[in-house]
Amino acid sequence: MPLSYVLEQVGNKIGLDPAVTTERSTLLRFANEAADELWAECDILGSLEENTFRVNGDQTISMPMWVGRVRAVRDAQNRVVWHLNQMRPRYNELNWIDGWYNYRLKNTQALMATITNISTVNVTVPFVENPPITVSLSGSTAAASNISEDVVMNALSVPSVNSFTNITSCKKNTVNACDVTVTDADGKLLTIIPNNSLAAQYQILDISGAPWLPQVTGPFDNYVEILFKKALPWFSLDDQEFPAQGYDNQWVNKCLQLWNEEATPVGPQAALAYDAKATRGLARKKTEQNLPTEDRVSFVQNPHESLQPRIRGRRFTLWNGRRRG
Repeated sequence: MPLSYVLEQVGNKIGLDPAVTTERSTLLRFANEAADELWAECDILGSLEENTFRVNGDQTISMPMWVGRVRAVRDAQNRVVWHLNQMRPRYNELNWIDGWYNYRLKNTQALMATITNISTVNVTVPFVENPPITVSLSGSTAAASNISEDVVMNALSVPSVNSFTNITSCKKNTVNACDVTVTDADGKLLTIIPNNSLAAQYQILDISGAPWLPQVTGPFDNYVEILFKKALPWFSLDDQEFPAQGYDNQWVNKCLQLWNEEATPVGPQAALAYDAKATRGLARKKTEQNLPTEDRVSFVQNPHESLQPRIRGRRFTLWNGRRRG
């Protein structure tokens, strides 16, 4: 169901009218916070997508704007599973079983490409809206570690005042009807703010452990299959849908939880009840939708078993006070 259903259901229960501008803004504030909490609670059915990407080794890459969190990676040709690591394990001794098949999940950042031409940047839109949107840029320059400016999009292309060496934040003041692009003086694409989002945000991956040669020797070289969670949009339009279908009532309950957390004096008790209701409904939905699926479990030797010495070629362990092999 669309966002209008959620706003109407929540509004009826807390006494707010989504048709009134001030009350609608309050409802949207709780609806977006609730959607973010619900989205992060688990990987519900419909939240994951998979696609094939071509990547080059020995570098850091940014995922497309519609990719949220990466869940799994494998080689598209030989189907070898890649390992996903955080940044810290790289600095541990003997941290990886196979150093050639690892992705490091780095931070999220506003730019999809590094600034190489230090100059003013150009902010571009396909058409001018009424009222014009405002794009806020924050980053460093040659003279300042952090500086911000607002760019009013009263033309198709508006240059920035500052010459940025890096942009750490790229936001706009509202959800609008078109994407906003930022390029450097040479026309190199630096970032895109989707029309249904308030900020540019890209997941950065370090793939320097890619096992490919510089030259391409086969049609599937440098291709990987990636399982990822969809990027959550910012909700503001009545016809917007939650990225996973069928969870609208759980969304409503999560909104009521957040609303009651700020209410007094019975708010905390009601918030706990709505939190439990939302989580319980989410779990039931996920269980019901997974009933017809076939799950395969792989039983492999635990590496910890190698810590015990073998006796006559067999490993003995204690089980209920008896030695068994």
